[in-house]
Amino acid sequence: MCMLVYMYMLNKHAHILFNNQLWATLKSLAEAKKTSVANLIREAVEKTYMRTAELETRRKAIEEIERIRPHFKGKLDYKEMINYGRKY
Repeated sequence: MCMLVYMYMLNKHAHILFNNQLWATLKSLAEAKKTSVANLIREAVEKTYMRTAELETRRKAIEEIERIRPHFKGKLDYKEMINYGRKY
C-alpha cells in the first residue's frame, strides 16, 4: 500500500468528469488500495507530472553546470562553484 503523506494543505480543486467505465475502474482501484478516488488521482498526477518537472529541473541544473564549467580548472570544486554562483 502506498503511504503518501502530504505536508501541505490541499486548497485547490478541479471538477473532472469521467465516463462510467473509467469511474468504475477508479472506484474499484481506490477500494482495493483503501483510499479515496481523489487521493488515487492526486497520486497519479504527482507520479506522472511531478517526476517530469523534477527531471526537467535537474536537466537545467546540469546544463548550467556545464555552461559555467569552463570557468574552473581541473576537477569540479562544488564549494567554489557555489561561491561563483552567489555573484548572481
